[in-house]
Amino acid sequence: MKKAVAILLPCLLAVAAILLFANREDNPSAGAGPGQLEIQNVAPELSAQLSGARAYAHIEEILKFGPRPPASEGLARTIEYLETTLAGYGWKTERQTFKAATPDGPVDFTNLMARHESADPLPASLPWIVGGHIDSKILPEPFVGANDGGSSTGILLDMARVLSTDPKSASKIEIVFFDGEEAFRPGITATDGLYGSKYFAHVMTTKRSSWPGGGIILDIVGDPDHDLLYSPEAPEHFVRTIESCAGRRSFTKPFRMSPFPILDDHVPLQNAGIPCLHVIGEFGRMSYWHTPDDTIDKVDAGMLEKVGRMTLDFLAEVPAPEAP
Repeated sequence: MKKAVAILLPCLLAVAAILLFANREDNPSAGAGPGQLEIQNVAPELSAQLSGARAYAHIEEILKFGPRPPASEGLARTIEYLETTLAGYGWKTERQTFKAATPDGPVDFTNLMARHESADPLPASLPWIVGGHIDSKILPEPFVGANDGGSSTGILLDMARVLSTDPKSASKIEIVFFDGEEAFRPGITATDGLYGSKYFAHVMTTKRSSWPGGGIILDIVGDPDHDLLYSPEAPEHFVRTIESCAGRRSFTKPFRMSPFPILDDHVPLQNAGIPCLHVIGEFGRMSYWHTPDDTIDKVDAGMLEKVGRMTLDFLAEVPAPEAP
């Protein structure tokens, strides 16, 4: 039965993603925003400083807090850990709290937004959003999501440390830890899941004085024994750059374009007019995906380092889009 689900799930997600993308024309906030910023590069020497061991250590600490579903003690302690760690690197954080309807009734959610002390303050945006989700899925048995949610969180924390060594580069990046990526029912749909990124995109398009020029979302990226995928809807110049950056990282398994769209936190950003790159492990073939077996042994420090360095390389090398 699990094998059938693993084969069927990508197809179902692809259909759901196509439906959600189709709704973009009906979304009043879709399309490039007024005052959308140009893409700016970070310093190319930064990627060599990212440490997979440090990222792994952050994941170990977060897993000590237990499951992290929305409005849980585990999530609250995780957010406190993120705030303390980021403050030590010179990053200012702001909680974005909101209530949303779910299949289980109204639930309180909390996104955590972070920008370096060298960056422009809100309500201005920065050239880049780099993010991932911090929540873990609600399951009948304890689920800590070491790879699913933990891996991207560990990488983003060490990326913040590295960027802080070059305030000019750090000032170009807003790091966002999204709550509520996971659906309350088995799979993400247009009405269940992506709660945090949908709210973030809504506030961005209605309250901010400028919009980011690009976004990168990481998810389930800590397992070297499965293919690593990138989003098929990414802009062409994003694709060229990430393929070049990945080619220098010697991944054990292929790094390739996903054969189908995937519903994740990049979708609300794209629907709001932000060009995005989504990088995710091939979760449909991970036997432990969305099971209590997604534990720290499914995460490899070397893989975290390769993905983190590839991401920083991308931020250093991606060109501005060519004029039409």
